[in-house]
Amino acid sequence: MEHKKKTKTRLRNKSAKTRKHPSRPKGTIAALRENQDNFKTIVDNATDGVVINAASNGKVVYANMGIAKMIGYSADELLRTNIKDHFLPDRAADDIKIYQQILKETAAPNRYETAIIHKSGEVIPVEMTGSVVDWQGQKAIAVIIRDIRERKQLSDELDKHLKEKVDYLTYYDGLTGLLNRSRFITLLNEWIAASQNSVIKRGALLLLDIDQFKFVSDTYGYGMGDEFLRRMARLLQITLQYITPRHFNEHGKENILCRLAADEFAVFLPSADRAAGVEAAEQLRKNIEIFFQPDIPVHLTASIGVSLYPDHGDTTSELLTKADTAMFRAKDLGRNKIHFYSPDDRDIEQMHSRLAWKENILQAIKEDRFEIWFQPIVDLKDGMARHYEVLARMRSKGGGMVLPGPFIDIAERFGLMETIVKITIEKAMRFQADMNKHGSPLTFCINISGKELNDEAFLHFLQSTMFELGVDPEFIVFEITETAAISNISAAVKFLRSLKSVGCHISLDDFGVGHTSFLYLKEMHIDYLKIAGPFIKNMDKNLNDQLFVKAIVNVAKGLNIKTVAEFVETDEVMEILKEIGVDYAQGYFVGRPSPTLDYQKAS
Repeated sequence: MEHKKKTKTRLRNKSAKTRKHPSRPKGTIAALRENQDNFKTIVDNATDGVVINAASNGKVVYANMGIAKMIGYSADELLRTNIKDHFLPDRAADDIKIYQQILKETAAPNRYETAIIHKSGEVIPVEMTGSVVDWQGQKAIAVIIRDIRERKQLSDELDKHLKEKVDYLTYYDGLTGLLNRSRFITLLNEWIAASQNSVIKRGALLLLDIDQFKFVSDTYGYGMGDEFLRRMARLLQITLQYITPRHFNEHGKENILCRLAADEFAVFLPSADRAAGVEAAEQLRKNIEIFFQPDIPVHLTASIGVSLYPDHGDTTSELLTKADTAMFRAKDLGRNKIHFYSPDDRDIEQMHSRLAWKENILQAIKEDRFEIWFQPIVDLKDGMARHYEVLARMRSKGGGMVLPGPFIDIAERFGLMETIVKITIEKAMRFQADMNKHGSPLTFCINISGKELNDEAFLHFLQSTMFELGVDPEFIVFEITETAAISNISAAVKFLRSLKSVGCHISLDDFGVGHTSFLYLKEMHIDYLKIAGPFIKNMDKNLNDQLFVKAIVNVAKGLNIKTVAEFVETDEVMEILKEIGVDYAQGYFVGRPSPTLDYQKAS
């Protein structure tokens, strides 16, 4: 028993000697030293520079081979220097300040870009990353320095490329490569200023608009349209190169060609007189007319307007306006024509006025100067106004109101009315929704044209706007104007049924004149019928008007349709309307259009 016990003890002791103790492992110090040596080898041979500086005086106490190769000093040479010796003089103060902030362990960035000086004097852009370390028992700053010359070069090249691109787009049209509108105007302004001291003080401005270009994009896609414009630009360049030496530039002035807008191009021909300007325009027109490319299956033409400097204006704005006017006149004459501006032509002057109005309207849309006004519609039973017709009004730049007639005519001519209508509808619905939220429900009558009753996109706009704004359709009446424009009665009925299905009401405007008929009352499920003003205005003096209005009222009552009389301007007419049985009245006697809903009950 004793022998066995001693044997177990020896085995246990032997086993204990061979086990690794967790707190005192065999070879720990040797392994640590080996790891330190490996780490030092890695740091010594790192591509990036590593420098350790004494915190007290900035002296370099360690430098690896990476920094030595980077700035041309040996490691021993670096150890005899101060970190400040390698700073760029212009940046030294900032670099020292950052070092001090790192040393204080403040919130300063520990990674930043700066520059150091090579032994040869070359300035090397670098990225430094600094941190506080313990170096042989003393506080120091370790800095990793990365040479970013290649990165900076790539960045500079990219910046240069981007700058060149920005500069290019500042002066040139990105699609065609021609001068853009802004640069064209600048150059023309400069030419006009220089011409004051020039022997030759004349020039011709040509404005070209591709006739029915929209057909190309709509039919063949925008890609085909863009390609056509690129080739058109090249055609204009070649044509001008051919005709220019024969007539122009005898004084070294070059012509100016630009893409002015989507499918509009402008050419200014320095020193060209009337004959030369017309000849150049005609040559351009002919070349465009015969222009044909096998892969672009269309033949297009151009309308060209011509104005002369200084005959038609001595500013860029005047010349462009006159050329634009002449170009539109060329279109009115049948397209594929040139027209020389003539101030004696009354039609052209009217066009000039329309173009000015067009620009005013576009600017008003951009600056949100279209407002909604309200005209009350009074209930003849109690004299109260719970319905209001919403009207579009345009405010001038000076703050005054513009009469609706002129801007509506121009907006319709240039296709801007749809935008104005949508602005008006959205503002009216937003206002109505806000009022209803505050417990003041009022019914708004909103005008839409008969031609819009075939437009599914417009129907979607109305429905989505009501939904998004939280409008109660029960308080919306859509008033159909321009019934002559209803080209498809079945499509119109479908359009109106979609609105009525969500709770909206429908009114028919100007009943009794134009193309309105009793068929509309039957087919379109009308809720309100507005009797045309000519039958109302003087009905107190005209018995026939009274009989006609009474007949309309009787038919409307039979169809359960409410009637509204417009153009009510006297108390006498109001009394007759009540006797006949008209339901509502609207007109200056009831209340004029106003930007507010203030209304006094009619007496």
